[in-house]
Amino acid sequence: LIYSIAFLLAQRSRRSVKEGLLCVYYFAGVVLIGYASILSQDYANNNNWLYNIFYFLSAVTVGYYFKSVLAKKSSKKVVVVLFSAAALLYLYDIFIYKYPYFNSYSAAYLFLCVVIACLLFFHEMLTTPNEENILMKFDLWVVSGYFMYFLGGFFIILSYKYFTDTFTYDQRAILGDLWSVLNALLLFSSILTLSGQIWIAHRKKLPSL
Repeated sequence: LIYSIAFLLAQRSRRSVKEGLLCVYYFAGVVLIGYASILSQDYANNNNWLYNIFYFLSAVTVGYYFKSVLAKKSSKKVVVVLFSAAALLYLYDIFIYKYPYFNSYSAAYLFLCVVIACLLFFHEMLTTPNEENILMKFDLWVVSGYFMYFLGGFFIILSYKYFTDTFTYDQRAILGDLWSVLNALLLFSSILTLSGQIWIAHRKKLPSL
């Protein structure tokens, strides 16, 4: 929800298609994950199909975002290949594999795709001379938040299936703590992005010297 607000404010100030799309994507995420949380109250219900839909949308939308913000053709091609594979992987999970449990490997691959895209963005930013104040670039705030969340989340999600298979039923309560860390990273990254947008809007209103 915080992310959707951040991108809504960004879209209103810049009238950007990519930011409007991300606003819609995050609002859809609120609906999908909110419904998944309701279903999880009854352990007899399977909500993994909702997560698969959300991650498929993530592969398409976040992939489009990075293709839009990256300048080099080689970087764009890498992003298209990585996120297209992630989207196809989730289509396979949804319609063919129909894995009854959370597929942590598919999610970890998507998280890794975002981390690689973030590194490509940082590399371009550091190697391209520009006199503009980088803190005034909203995309820097977005990608910095993404890097923090998806890098930490990659290791958490990658180890999720291993811990599920290894721990006893009583020990699996620890997995809830891991998921809490993932949610905390998401909260911090979304607050960082929203703070960046608010700071940029405030600086633009200040009189120039």
